[in-house]
Amino acid sequence: MRETLLRFITIQPLNNHEIIAWAMSLIWLSLIFNCVASLRRQPITSTARLVWAVGIVCVPILGMAAYLAYCLFKADYSFLKFVLGSPIRLDTQNHAKLQLPSNTPAKSAR
Repeated sequence: MRETLLRFITIQPLNNHEIIAWAMSLIWLSLIFNCVASLRRQPITSTARLVWAVGIVCVPILGMAAYLAYCLFKADYSFLKFVLGSPIRLDTQNHAKLQLPSNTPAKSAR
């Protein structure tokens, strides 16, 4: 188990195929390209863009995960109103008239 864990940490697999390395490299480069392209569209200062770009390129997995979280928190979700519908708003004037049903039996009208 120790040997397997050491191989995983040091990235030394038993079946080291060159095609897998190329595929992983292409995936990594495309992710970096997409992050940098997304970064160019963000309305932030040039200094902040530079810091994000250095973080994404130098610390690939953590940098991309942090940038994903940043984008999700800063995103504009207004386009979802077409899918989900407009939010339901309570009428504040009629709010006082709303009553919860009681457990007592209703009086019969005679």
